Amino acid sequence: MVKMALLVCLLFGQNPFVLLNIPTPAVFSWALQNKMYACLMVFFLSNSIESSLISTGAFEISVNDVPLWSKLETGRLPSANEFVQMLQTFTTNSNMNSAARF
Repeated sequence: MVKMALLVCLLFGQNPFVLLNIPTPAVFSWALQNKMYACLMVFFLSNSIESSLISTGAFEISVNDVPLWSKLETGRLPSANEFVQMLQTFTTNSNMNSAARF
């Protein structure tokens, strides 16, 4: 999400630091002047960071401190369908538990 926001800001020449009332870093000013090179750098560096984080094996999904998925236990990442089903099951169980309290 941060990667996409940064790419959009660079492509459209927007400076988010002005909105935050903080001085614009020199790196971002350079990136605004060299959009194509900066976008490629952001894209490839962020993908490298993302892949190294995923390859560590530490991928956990939890909601309200309730573990829903552990790559360490299953040995794989959840598919999109499994992820949606997991969230639907969690919200259904949460709704049933909150209804039981009343």
